[in-house]
Amino acid sequence: MNRRPWVLFLFLIFMQVSVFNRVQWLGVFNPMVYAIVLLWLPLSWNRVFSMLIGFVVGWWIDSSFQSGGIHAMASVWLMYFKPFWVRFTVSSMQLQDNPDPDLRDIEIRSLVSYAGGLLLMHHTLLYTLEAFRWASLPSSIFKGSINTLLVSGLLWALIQWTRSLDSRKLQDNRY
Repeated sequence: MNRRPWVLFLFLIFMQVSVFNRVQWLGVFNPMVYAIVLLWLPLSWNRVFSMLIGFVVGWWIDSSFQSGGIHAMASVWLMYFKPFWVRFTVSSMQLQDNPDPDLRDIEIRSLVSYAGGLLLMHHTLLYTLEAFRWASLPSSIFKGSINTLLVSGLLWALIQWTRSLDSRKLQDNRY
């Protein structure tokens, strides 16, 4: 998806604003699928530009949630921390072969630690900023964990779907 991230970018932002903002699982959990957009953006981009994109995405979500900037802050933090985290979680052999790996090309262990870790940190920061109390940190970690599982499941489904589209395209090109 690094080849054309804008289609995914616009689709997931639209889905977050129009559909997922209204989804409340057990009245508490709200899947923040816009974080998938931030994970899928290329690592090769300039860090300032990436953080600016994170801010714009977060601001867009904040304006639809009327949440006062917490999504913008969590998104900028995610975009700042992403290059460090990929070096920590993805194998150095894979990064030598491709310094800007696509989420579909990362092996499953690295994908779980890379995407799952960043999503957990993003969601936990988001819920901690929402409560704005240290006493609510255990609740924020719990909410962040549940939302990370929900969004990770959506990310996994999206990766599998795009892989199947690519394999169909290859088969069609052979004939």
